[in-house]
Amino acid sequence: MKGIIFNMFNDIIVTRFDECTWEEMLENARVSGAWSSLGNYADHDMLALVNAASHQLAMTPQACLQWLGREMLPRLGGIYPGLLERFSTTFSMLKALNNVIHPEVVRFHPDASVPVFHYHEVSSHSMVMEYCSARGMCSLAHGLMQGCSDYFNETVDIDHIQCRHRGDEHCLFRITI
Repeated sequence: MKGIIFNMFNDIIVTRFDECTWEEMLENARVSGAWSSLGNYADHDMLALVNAASHQLAMTPQACLQWLGREMLPRLGGIYPGLLERFSTTFSMLKALNNVIHPEVVRFHPDASVPVFHYHEVSSHSMVMEYCSARGMCSLAHGLMQGCSDYFNETVDIDHIQCRHRGDEHCLFRITI
């Protein structure tokens, strides 16, 4: 997991709570070190932080990842200037993940492991997205989708209709505007 995620996680916790809360989470997660956006960290460190945060914030790990994703989306515009402004709607941005956004991330972080999404348009107001990633952080993806709808000030229903964590073969989201 790239250090940029850790930096955003740190920023979100410190902004919403305080530095002491972040330090407690690091201690409870039993991870240490100075997190740098240039670093490459193990997924288990991220999951340990999510578990510590979820316990401390009285959320499930899935709800914590979803909340984190929602909070992260607007911060991506600061990290990748001009990236969010390329799009005018939630759908236009979500449909650009594989071909525009993730290549941009990989350009700056060549060893980044980004998920792949498959799209199935149901209508002009609805689509189904399949999340494919060995990391299994579909709840983070769900939160990023919510953050996207917040960013574009759109009312969007996002249903996590299938999930590998619930025993389904795929993680599928139905997104309706």
